[in-house]
Amino acid sequence: MIKNKNFKKIIFPIGSIIIFTLLFIFLSQLKSFLPEKVERYSHGIIGTISALASIYLFLKIEKSSFKDYNLKWQKNTIIKFIIGTLIGAIIALIMIFSQIFYSGLELKLSPDQNIETFMIAIPAIIILAFMEEFAFRSYPFIKLNRIFGLRITQITIAILFALYHIANGWSPILSFLGPGIWSLAYGLSAAISNGISMPTGIHSGVNVILALFIGKLNINSVWQIDYPENVSNEIIESNENFGFLLQIILFVICVVATEIYLRRKTSANIG
Repeated sequence: MIKNKNFKKIIFPIGSIIIFTLLFIFLSQLKSFLPEKVERYSHGIIGTISALASIYLFLKIEKSSFKDYNLKWQKNTIIKFIIGTLIGAIIALIMIFSQIFYSGLELKLSPDQNIETFMIAIPAIIILAFMEEFAFRSYPFIKLNRIFGLRITQITIAILFALYHIANGWSPILSFLGPGIWSLAYGLSAAISNGISMPTGIHSGVNVILALFIGKLNINSVWQIDYPENVSNEIIESNENFGFLLQIILFVICVVATEIYLRRKTSANIG
């Protein structure tokens, strides 16, 4: 059983995510009054305000500050973000081109592509990534990690992150196989880097590459990935299975990397 003291503590990080989600859904109604062209920007800004309000509420209740949870600007913040962006972009590119080569998919310029529009959308993608990292892997992640350790924290935040995407209209399967697994990568980088600048970078890098080749809501892709003409159902099914395998491989890598990190940290503490 969870001790009563720890039970009270766990209410705070999970409660902040629940309130963030509810507040975000409520404030998102304001987007109907704004131009559709800035929808991604308004979505990210409203979400960031919701996360800030939720976390600030619980920090006030427990009489803590943002600095107590490493939520402060540091000299290496930009460097960590850039490194994270490169890592995320490389991982996403490896996964996309692995699937292209394996399944014989065709890569061509999208008929709706517009480089200028895409470049304008990149800051919105970064804001959206920051919003989610701020809401999930700042105060909630650190507080859970201090109480239960990294393993339980990773599982808890990954489940909540997937449920959050379900609340945003994603299917359960896509939510758990996509954001749920990526949450483990973001969480591990947050633990290693002791902040959210690197996971925000990884998150941004992944989403920029996905938007570049697949597209995002209200963001047209520059490239288009599609099957060749007269493709068989067997190839389509094989491609779907390979995509599923890539996510499982990412999951295994994240789990193994987390265990390696914990063992090295334990050895360093003993030493």
